[in-house]
Amino acid sequence: MDTPAARVAAANPLLLNIAIVGGGVGGLTAAIGLRRNGHRVFEKSSDSTRGSGAAIHLCPNANGILRQMGIYAESFGACSMSRYIELTKDGHTFKDVDLTEANKRWPHPWQLVLRAALYQELKRIATSEEGDGVPVDLVFSCQIIDVDPQRGALTMPDGREHQADVIIGADGIYSTARRSIKDVKLLPTGKAAFRFVIPRSAAESDPLTAPLVSQKDALTMWFGDDRRVVMYVCDDNEQLNLVLIHPDVESHAVPEDEWTKDASVEQVLSVYRDFDPRLKALIRKASSLSLKVWQLLDMEKLPRWVSGKMALLGDAAHPCLPYQAQGAAQAIEDAAALSVVLPGATAPGEVHDRLRLYESIRYERAHTVQEYSRLAGQDWVDGKPVVDMRKFETYNFGHDEFANAAEYLALWERSHV
Repeated sequence: MDTPAARVAAANPLLLNIAIVGGGVGGLTAAIGLRRNGHRVFEKSSDSTRGSGAAIHLCPNANGILRQMGIYAESFGACSMSRYIELTKDGHTFKDVDLTEANKRWPHPWQLVLRAALYQELKRIATSEEGDGVPVDLVFSCQIIDVDPQRGALTMPDGREHQADVIIGADGIYSTARRSIKDVKLLPTGKAAFRFVIPRSAAESDPLTAPLVSQKDALTMWFGDDRRVVMYVCDDNEQLNLVLIHPDVESHAVPEDEWTKDASVEQVLSVYRDFDPRLKALIRKASSLSLKVWQLLDMEKLPRWVSGKMALLGDAAHPCLPYQAQGAAQAIEDAAALSVVLPGATAPGEVHDRLRLYESIRYERAHTVQEYSRLAGQDWVDGKPVVDMRKFETYNFGHDEFANAAEYLALWERSHV
C-alpha cells in the first residue's frame, strides 16, 4: 500500500511501525504524540462515528496534556467549568458554588467540550500534512478480528494480516485486543444512562426552564436516592448536555446496546416522573432521534496491560464509570505516557520492556481513579451522599502525566546503562 507512512518506512527502516486499534480520543491522542516522535502510525477503527455522542469534561489533568501538545479546546467551542449547582430531585438548591477562585489551584483549566468537536480536532492534527512527523494513516471500516501480540500481527476478517513493531489496543470496553491478554468479564453495575443534547436557546425561551440556564459555564446536578441527572453547557454555551443515570431495570438497557440503543422522551419522563418539573420540561425538548440509553458496565481488574509487542490504553485496560468524568482523561494520560516511553530513538528490541515501563507508570494511578469513580457513584442514603467527591480532586486534577512519565523514564534509562 503506497501511503505517506509506507514511503517513510522504506526510507527510514529504523523508525517503529505502530498500529493503534481503535479511533477514539485516547487512540488519536497517542497517534499524535507518537507521530511527533517520528514513528509511522497506522490507526485502524471499525467505526467512523467514534467522535459522535454528546459532551465530555476536559479536567485539568487531561487538559494540561492537550495544551502541552498545542491543543486548546476553547478554539473549538469548549466552555469553562466555572459554577457547580446541586439540586434535590424536586428542584430545591442545596449547593451553588462559584469555582472561579477554586479552579486557580490547578495549572490548567477545567473545560466542557463536545466530544465530536474534540474528536474532529484530534483527527485533523493526526492526519494533517502540517506539523512534525508523517501524517497518521487513519483507516475506518477496518475490523480487527484477532491480535497476536507476540508476532505483532493484526488479522482482518478476510484473513489479511498487518504487521507492526508496536500494537496499542485502544478499542474501548468491548476490546478485541484485550482478549489476547485475558478475556475478562464485563460487570453490570445496575445502572444505565440516558443522554441527549438540546439547544440552550430552547431552555432560555421557556419561562419555566430559563432560570436553570441563567448562569453561563455552569454544571447542574439533580440527586435522588438511586438516580441522578447531570446538565452542563458546551459548544460555546450554545448547547446543553444532559446525562440521566438511573436503575437499568427501568430502561431495559443491556450490555450489547453500547451507545446505540434508542430511547424515547416518554421513557425518560417515566423514569424521572417524580423529579423537578423544570427538568421534565427540559426532557420534553429532547429529540428522540438523538436520545440514547446504555448500560453502565464495570470490568474485572486486568492483571497486566502488556503482552509482547502490545499495550492496552483507556477503557480497554481500565474503564471508568462516569461519576468523576475521568474516563477520557485517563485515556489521554495513557497516551501521554506512551509518547514519553517510546521516543524516536526506540529500537524494536526495546519495545516490550518499554511497554512494561508504561504499564508500571500508569497501572496504579489509573486503577485508583477507577476505584474513586466507583465510590463517587454510590447511591445516596437518607437523602445524603455516601462520599464527598471533592476529596478526590487533588489526586485527580493535580497530576502532570508528561512530567510523571519523564521521571520514570529517566530512572529506567539510568538503570539500563
